[in-house]
Amino acid sequence: MSFTAAGCRLVLVLTVPLLLTACGGDDGDSSATGESSSAAAAAGDGEFPASVDHRYGTTALTEAPERVVTLGFSDQDFVLAFGIAPVAVTDWYGGYDNATWPWAEDELGDAEPVVMNEGAFTGMQAFAYEEIAELEPDLIIGLYTGMTQEEYDTLSAIAPTVASSPDYPEYGMPWQETTRMVGQILGQGDRAEDLITEIDQQFADAAAAHPEFEGVQMVVAEQFEPGSSFARSATDPRTVFMTQLGFELPDEIAELAGDLDGAPISDELMTQLDHDLLIWNVGHDEALRAQIESKPLYDQLQVVQDGRVLFIEDPLVSGALTWATVLSLPYALEELVPQLAEVVGAA
Repeated sequence: MSFTAAGCRLVLVLTVPLLLTACGGDDGDSSATGESSSAAAAAGDGEFPASVDHRYGTTALTEAPERVVTLGFSDQDFVLAFGIAPVAVTDWYGGYDNATWPWAEDELGDAEPVVMNEGAFTGMQAFAYEEIAELEPDLIIGLYTGMTQEEYDTLSAIAPTVASSPDYPEYGMPWQETTRMVGQILGQGDRAEDLITEIDQQFADAAAAHPEFEGVQMVVAEQFEPGSSFARSATDPRTVFMTQLGFELPDEIAELAGDLDGAPISDELMTQLDHDLLIWNVGHDEALRAQIESKPLYDQLQVVQDGRVLFIEDPLVSGALTWATVLSLPYALEELVPQLAEVVGAA
């Protein structure tokens, strides 16, 4: 089974917006609903009333939410970063308990949220409204989704709902803005700015320590179907990670992808990937590297001949880059910066 980060419907066959299949409701057991005393205490730290603007209007809360449902494929990380355990999260991939990757386990603590969409792989987005309603949420967060106006209206009839910012394409909202929006609706705007400043500084420190990254033209590529590669766009989180370190996305790739999360490139046109640095994010499938290296034009690429290729094969490192959340980014920086420095330095 393969996956990509969720993306525009025009490349739906390559993306993995998932069908939500939530189960169960409030049976009074806090562990089953994701509630915990630490989460409740953290929720009480916010300042209310609170509100946030998004692509479908403004959502406001008069008091701290106690039952948060996250629908975005990585939204739970951002909520957890503010000390609140959602009562339900959406499974993306990875197979981890509670749909929570190792970098977020400490923040989750002993909470056990309902996992919607667990193990599903549908290739299309569909919110299970009845199951969501049964969870009796007082806040629904759907930022890393392709939520439509109709879906927003239906969800808003269940509970106050936050959609993504209109200032960015779907699935293209920077982690800073996601952090800021979640912090605002949770009444923790100051905390959000502190988190953003802290991680931005980590990027700045890494870039300063590696001036050789500055201006290097790179492409983050993946493979999901035989016969083509997928080059990530300027707004895709994986590319943003690299550009925040000083790397640059070639104009032709940016133009090719446009407002989508990336663009498919057929094997016959693989020379479009031939720039200063080629990064393959393949940690979700150990067989991909051999498939890529066997492509007819692969060995002819100058970037390959010069040894300026980085395969991100570790599933956890690849996942941290793909999730690109306020919780996963520090781990991705720690693991990837040395690898990038080695490849760039060897050129």
